[in-house]
Order: sequence, then C-alpha cells, then structure tokens
Amino acid sequence: MERAFAQAVRNLMWPMLTRTNYQGWAAHVQCNLEAMCLWDAVQGDDKIERRHDRLALGAMLRGVPDEMHPMLLNKKSVKEAWEAIKTIRLGADRVKEANAQKLLGEFELISFKPGETIDDFSI
Repeated sequence: MERAFAQAVRNLMWPMLTRTNYQGWAAHVQCNLEAMCLWDAVQGDDKIERRHDRLALGAMLRGVPDEMHPMLLNKKSVKEAWEAIKTIRLGADRVKEANAQKLLGEFELISFKPGETIDDFSI
C-alpha cells in the first residue's frame, strides 16, 4: 500500500504558475498537496512538523517559476509562501480590474461633439 502511495505521488502533475492561471494552479496544487497529506501545512496547522512544512514547500516549488524560488524559500513556512503567491497573483488581478474599470469609464464618456465629423472623431 505504501509503495502504491509513493508511486502515485511521483506521478502527480504540477502545473506551472503563470501570470494568468493562479486560480487553476492553486486548485491543482491544493489537490496534489491533499493527496500527499500535506495540505494541513499550508493551512497553518501549528502541530505540523517542520519536515512536513518543508515537504509541502518543496512540492509547491515544482510548479512556480525559478525566479520565485529565492523569495519563497525565505518564508518561515509554506503557509507564508502560499499567501505570498496569492498576494502577488491576485494583486495583479486587482490592478487589471482597476485598469479595466478606468478604460470602461473613458469609453463610456466618448461621444461626438456638435458639428464633429466621423473623420474628426477618429483622430
């Protein structure tokens, strides 16, 4: 049974985190960590051994770009690393949403001025 578990863990697929796939990436990584019985470390269970915390972080590092590794390895726990990734990626989403709202507002204000032709308007 234990050998089958170890084989299953080795065969887990780890998606690579990009600037746009955080939601899907997080769900997939959570599922993998749950399968490995390491998700409790990410949730911040105080009873988790340091070894399990580092195993969870090591597994999570498989799915993030190399340039993120130093920042994540400096975190005190896998929970802090998970939160840092979440903040970085969802923070970027908030900026995109704010820019989209700004552009939508500008678009809604576009209108022809009295006597303006289509050619004048398009400039």
